Amino acid sequence: MEYGVKAITYASGCGATATILHTLKQGDHIVVCDDVYGGTQRYMRRFFSERHGMEPEFVDISVTENALKAVRKETKFVWIETPTNPTMKLIDIEAVSKGVKAINPDIKIIVDNTFGSPYITSPLLLGADVSLHSLTKYIGGHSDIVMGALIFKDEKFHN
Repeated sequence: MEYGVKAITYASGCGATATILHTLKQGDHIVVCDDVYGGTQRYMRRFFSERHGMEPEFVDISVTENALKAVRKETKFVWIETPTNPTMKLIDIEAVSKGVKAINPDIKIIVDNTFGSPYITSPLLLGADVSLHSLTKYIGGHSDIVMGALIFKDEKFHN
């Protein structure tokens, strides 16, 4: 459904989020949409930043230029959530992906597609490297299951 080559499932969406974030190292920078899910934001601020020395920068990337201006040499990820939870901001995945990859093709575009779902959005076809889901929400029927997933566009990043 996501057009990826590999997928990994987790016991929760938070597990998927933590796993992808912990592929980074101290000093790495990540551009994050400013309206990201509260649990993701807290994890990034309290653990990712305070305990591991990585730097999330929260930016209104519903304006593509804001994402591009925030990119710097330490940037490893651009983290998109669209629509955002809870305010339903929309981000142009394709425009952000193209712009960021023009600056540095090694930066990975991570899209939390929980609210969009594969029914509405195909982030990997729009330039993202990873599509992330809290399967607990739409796909799993809102609490019928607790599960998460990462779907990868290519084998290299998956490994």
